[in-house]
Amino acid sequence: MHKTFKMVILTMSISALAAGPAFASSHTAGQMARAGYTCFPAGPTDWIHCMLINKLDDSAPVVPVKVFSVDGMDFLGTELLLHEDTYSGQPCPTDDLNLWEDTGFGYFACHHFLTEHH
Repeated sequence: MHKTFKMVILTMSISALAAGPAFASSHTAGQMARAGYTCFPAGPTDWIHCMLINKLDDSAPVVPVKVFSVDGMDFLGTELLLHEDTYSGQPCPTDDLNLWEDTGFGYFACHHFLTEHH
């Protein structure tokens, strides 16, 4: 039953991300922060990542993230963070090599960008 719950959470999160770009594309990272999102630069690109939780911890099995350009003005797409306990080798069809990226802090990331930004 625990595995079923995780799959329901994952399915709901993916569905929310599918609807997310239409909402976030008209917003900036600054507007997201004022709306209660936590926004910060991350990764080698320093793109601005915004999420609705104050910090990543072991209690969140799935974390949807909205990604903006370095200046926070352009919406690039979404990223889904999947906790290592929830990840079981499933493919990430939108990333290179169909793999989830190991973030090094207990989550795997699958990117859903509007255009190629590598």
